[in-house]
Amino acid sequence: MSDLNKASNLKTEWDDSRLGWLGCAWCDKFGPKTLQKLQAKFGEKNGASAWRISNKELTDLGITQAAADYFCQWRADIRPEDLKLKLASGGIDFFLPWDEQFPKILKNSSCPPGALFWRGAPWNPRPWIAVVGTRKMSAYGQKSTQAIVHDLVDMGAGIVSGLALGIDACAHQAALDAGGLTAAVLGSGLDDRNIYPASNKNLADRILLSQGALISEFPPATKPFRGHFPQRNRIIAALTQATLVVEAGEQSGSVLTAKLALDENREVFAVPGPINNPGSFGTHELLKQGAQICTCAQDILREIKNITEQAVPSRLLTQEERRILDLCRTPVHIDELIRLLNYSPAATAATCTSLEMMDALQETDNQCWQMTNKGRKMLISSQNQADTFDSI
Repeated sequence: MSDLNKASNLKTEWDDSRLGWLGCAWCDKFGPKTLQKLQAKFGEKNGASAWRISNKELTDLGITQAAADYFCQWRADIRPEDLKLKLASGGIDFFLPWDEQFPKILKNSSCPPGALFWRGAPWNPRPWIAVVGTRKMSAYGQKSTQAIVHDLVDMGAGIVSGLALGIDACAHQAALDAGGLTAAVLGSGLDDRNIYPASNKNLADRILLSQGALISEFPPATKPFRGHFPQRNRIIAALTQATLVVEAGEQSGSVLTAKLALDENREVFAVPGPINNPGSFGTHELLKQGAQICTCAQDILREIKNITEQAVPSRLLTQEERRILDLCRTPVHIDELIRLLNYSPAATAATCTSLEMMDALQETDNQCWQMTNKGRKMLISSQNQADTFDSI
């Protein structure tokens, strides 16, 4: 087996439980929410029981009858031990949310994968920035991507993108040319036959040879179906501290990635471009909606640093404050907050007023509240502090 197909140094112990979880993750009818339901029911040590789950138990968990029927029929012809051999032959690792190798930032996201398939080096602790954009890259977009990525790498950041044509491929190449680390998240299996697009197979090999990684929640042999890419985009957004959109049309997947990043309380940046270039329509719309302008790498790294140095609240936000900020990413009427939170009107109003005095919440219309940029940073910082205290 060539160096490209050797498994990474992240060793995992295979037992009946892990084999069971591999079998569940391999089923194409089980998405992340289904895997999360199974993991909540059976836990880390009982993957073998999850693999043997009955049709009725599946539907009792809220799995559709069609998916339950499919799984039980599909399972009859599958041996998890054979699936493990397929991973080994392709140099592919398999990580579950409780594994040390599963990136913590992804595990703590709003919709984490139930499992990850992984080729390449371990996740390297450093600032990771998503760089995404149109497949129809202009010369301006290419030069902008190369310049910003080169400087990001020089400052110690890693680059995450989707291996697509255009801006994605340019971002990976620029990171490699600068001697940096880059990871590609795919909407297909990680086996050589399904690296997508096939024209970027050499780029994928170069990423692996340069201590980078290929990542997917889809098992080997999975084709790059259209519906997989929005799922892929949410991982790109959740895996990184910030997302940079270089060029994008109004309805592009890159704009979706930016919106997913905002949902995860990540920073979003956009490169301004010529007003008559359709590839700038999406980035300009993001800027109108509050994305931060990016003309150099310092814009991104400075803001990430500011999150921890300037926006850390003097105390941890209370659970009530965090819940209100989380709900108020878009304007929400006070009556809707009361209904969703099941708090008293007086308590809800008092918490909103307190957050407003902290400049974390603002009243946008008649009794409608929305989280401010400072509030978003405070929410991130409070979550990070809570994680730190939980680990002590």
